[in-house]
Amino acid sequence: MTVHALFFCLRPDPGTAARLSAISGELVRRFGLRAKAARIERLHVTLHHLGWYDDQTDQAEVMAEVRLLAEVAAASLRHGPVQVDFDQLLSFTRKRRNLPLVLSGGACLDPVRTMRAALGERLRASGLRTDPHFTPHLTLFYDDHVVEPQPFIVPGWTATEVLLMDSLQGQSTHVELARWPLA
Repeated sequence: MTVHALFFCLRPDPGTAARLSAISGELVRRFGLRAKAARIERLHVTLHHLGWYDDQTDQAEVMAEVRLLAEVAAASLRHGPVQVDFDQLLSFTRKRRNLPLVLSGGACLDPVRTMRAALGERLRASGLRTDPHFTPHLTLFYDDHVVEPQPFIVPGWTATEVLLMDSLQGQSTHVELARWPLA
């Protein structure tokens, strides 16, 4: 049985993804970590998580309905391109092992917060629930070592589209379901 996690995100262009992957390698060496850098095709900033669904018949039907409502909401979004930059590096420590090392930030990520709010309004208008809690971030990799929050300025990219993704849990695979331009 496959468990699917549906989510909206912003993904870096291939050149930016390669640059972020190279930064990951530098961080592994700097902090003496054992982690491998994330695969560049999986780098993203999650905007809205839409739930977990398995392949059972009733769950598959619910997932299809959620996907349809999400696609209608995203198609109605009117928002320009979004600048995605970072100014902080830290480990998320909600668990004891396999901690995400992330790029995050303060005011530099306000454009992402604003676009997420606009998408959230469209999702709620379509009948979907959204989580009010949001810490914009890009996960570089996972490691057991804690990296304390610290300034770390990383130029990002200008996001020109929002994507709907399906993360196949336990398979390290993200499947693009749809994309919409930010223009």
